[in-house]
Amino acid sequence: MALKPDREYNEVTDITNFWTTVAAEKGGVASVVTQGSGAAIGQNIVDEPNVVGYVANPSGAIAKGVLLQTVAAAMSATRDFRNYENGEIRPGEKCTLVKKGFVVTDMVAAGITPTAGAAAYLAASGYISTANYGSASPQIGRFETTKDANGFVRVSIDIT
Repeated sequence: MALKPDREYNEVTDITNFWTTVAAEKGGVASVVTQGSGAAIGQNIVDEPNVVGYVANPSGAIAKGVLLQTVAAAMSATRDFRNYENGEIRPGEKCTLVKKGFVVTDMVAAGITPTAGAAAYLAASGYISTANYGSASPQIGRFETTKDANGFVRVSIDIT
């Protein structure tokens, strides 16, 4: 899975959430896993009240945004080097999510053939779909293009 550099999100990103404990590819839609109350937004390094991730069941999920970084598990406990060139993060660290703008991603649910202008909904495991699962999946925006030869599609994101 991937995210192409053709994107725009002019300062409409969210950096107040921590990624869950699993590795993930960038380009999918992150949803709330656990949520803090009040002003619980990372008071210290071990306080992780607002956790997001790719959820298995999109029904009733709260979409937070499109993940901009690759979440890679540590290679070893003693020798681990991050890829700072692509903004790689580790599970449990703060992540950057696009809330408004557009991205070009291949995180489209299997068997889906989107058309330009069709509504885009959250699907299982962070994928994007044209189908609203049980009328309880959140709409995250709309498709701007159809799939290209490599399976990439441009999606306008509007998560408020």
